[in-house]
Amino acid sequence: MSPRLAERGAMVAPVVALRPNSGAANPSYTAPVATPTQQMFHQSSIRARHRRRRVLVMLIGAVLVSFVLAIYFGGIALLVHLLIDAILLAYAMALVQHQRMREERLKPIDVGQMHTEPSRSGSDLWGTASGSQNRP
Repeated sequence: MSPRLAERGAMVAPVVALRPNSGAANPSYTAPVATPTQQMFHQSSIRARHRRRRVLVMLIGAVLVSFVLAIYFGGIALLVHLLIDAILLAYAMALVQHQRMREERLKPIDVGQMHTEPSRSGSDLWGTASGSQNRP
């Protein structure tokens, strides 16, 4: 331990080998290797995320420029500004919908909750659908 660490009261933990020092690699210690298809899909999703970010930044820039032009010129420039605002709003709503669908797709499924409701017979379903009460 260095003297400076000792002055600060630092404790030194013993070093523990996490892997055995054997020549052969143990398969339990190796990282899983992604297939070329998985790597390609990962790269395409990263490119799509960057593309969406670029489009969003460009739309925000267009909104700012059109706002300044609408103040300066008025008239038709104001209509152009409102059109670009509508495009930005639609794009933002599409991004939110895409994000929600992605989160729903990646959300883990709780199998225990799938079978908690008691099953009904076909006649019971037809009876409740038509509005009649269950009869003995």
